[in-house]
Amino acid sequence: LQGNSGLKPKEGEWTSKPWEWPINYKGQWFSTGEEKRIYLLGNPVIWWGNLIFMGAFLLTMAYLHFQEQRGKVVADGSEQSSVRSRYMNAGCWLFLGWCLHYIPFYTMGRVLYYHHYFPALLFSCMLSAVIIDFLIREICSRLPGQASGVLFHSVVGFILSVSAYSFYLFSPLAYGMSGEHHARDGPNSTLYSLYWMNSWEF
Repeated sequence: LQGNSGLKPKEGEWTSKPWEWPINYKGQWFSTGEEKRIYLLGNPVIWWGNLIFMGAFLLTMAYLHFQEQRGKVVADGSEQSSVRSRYMNAGCWLFLGWCLHYIPFYTMGRVLYYHHYFPALLFSCMLSAVIIDFLIREICSRLPGQASGVLFHSVVGFILSVSAYSFYLFSPLAYGMSGEHHARDGPNSTLYSLYWMNSWEF
C-alpha cells in the first residue's frame, strides 16, 4: 500500500484530479496512432445526468425529512410509506457507496487517472435509476390509471432513447477515430459537433 501511494506520473502521462471526474471535465488518451485514435471519455449525458439525479435524490431526502418533521409524511406502515422507505434506504446505501469510492481520492498523494472514478460511477448510475424510478412512480400515483401508464412508459422510453443515441454519437471516441483533423481543429473535423467542452482533448 505504501508503494502504491507513492506512485508518481511518468513524463508525458495523462493524469487527472478527482474534482474533474464527476463533471467529465477531461478524458484520457489511450491511443494516438495515425490510423485510429482512442480517447477515454464518459458519455456526458450519463455522467452529467448522474450529477443531476444525485442532486434530486438529496433534495428529495431533505424534502421528505422536512415533511416528516412537520407531520405531513407519516411512517404509518402503509404500502406507500413502505415503498417510499425502501427507495430512500436503497438510495442512501448507493450514495454512501459513491462517497466511499470517490471521496478518499482527495486524500491520496499518488498519481491519479480518469479510470479511478469508474467504481464510484457504477454507484451513481444505480442511484440515478433508483431516484428516476421513485420520482416517476410518485408522479404516476397521482394520475388516473391510463394516464399513469402512458407517462411511465413515455418517460422511460425517452430516457433510454437519449442514452442510446448519445452512446451512438460518442462511440467513435471509444472504438477509434480516424482522419487528419481533431475535433478541436474546428468545423473541418467530423467530430467537431461533439466538442462540447474546451477541456476535451480529442
